[in-house]
Amino acid sequence: MSQPYSLETGSRSTSLRVSSRQQWLHLSVVLSAVVLLASCTNQPQTTGNGNASPTPSITPTLTPSPEATSKSQATKDLENRLSRAFTATTKVPLDSVDCPAQFDVKAGNRFNCQAMSEGQSFAIGVELTNPDGQFQWNTKSLLVLSKLEQFIQSRIREKGGPDVTANCGGRLRVAQPGDTFECKVTGAQAQSRSAQVKVKDEQGSVDISLR
Repeated sequence: MSQPYSLETGSRSTSLRVSSRQQWLHLSVVLSAVVLLASCTNQPQTTGNGNASPTPSITPTLTPSPEATSKSQATKDLENRLSRAFTATTKVPLDSVDCPAQFDVKAGNRFNCQAMSEGQSFAIGVELTNPDGQFQWNTKSLLVLSKLEQFIQSRIREKGGPDVTANCGGRLRVAQPGDTFECKVTGAQAQSRSAQVKVKDEQGSVDISLR
C-alpha cells in the first residue's frame, strides 16, 4: 500500500529555499518609476553641527558701467560661493564656473552661470532672493551618479536580491529627457547584470530596469 510523501517526514527531503545567487539571477523588475537626482538647493546650507546657516549671499555692489570688461566683486563672490555650495551638495568639485561679469543685486534677478566638472559643461541657474544678495541655485539635466548607484543598490536589496555594487561610469552625467544609458551591477560572486536607465525629465526623474 502506497503512502503519501510528506515534506516534513519523508526521507527524501527537498529544500524549498532559494539561494541568494538564484534570487539575483532571476530578479527582473522595474526598480523605480521616478527618482529625483538633479542637484538642487533652495534651502539654507547647514553647518557641521546640523544647525542651519544663512543662505549663501553675495556682497551688494553698484553695477559697473556697461563698458567695464572685468568681473565685478559681486560676480567673483557669487562664483566662489556657488562653487562651494555645489561641491557640498553633490560631493563633486567644480573645475570652473563663469557667471555674468556684472549684474544687478536685487531680489528676483535670474541668470545662468556656466560650469565645468568631470569634463562636462552644464548651466547652473541662479536667482537672487533678496536685496542683501542671498541666492538659490539649481541645475537641469544633470544626474548625480553616486545617488543613482546608491538607489539601485538599495532597491535590489529591498526586492530580495543580494548586496551588489552599481557603477554608472563617473560621478556626474549631463542627460536630456529621453536619453538612455546603462549601469553595471555586480554581485558578491562577480555576477554582473545591467541596469538600464531612461531619463524622463530635466529634473532628473528616471526609469530603471534590471536586465
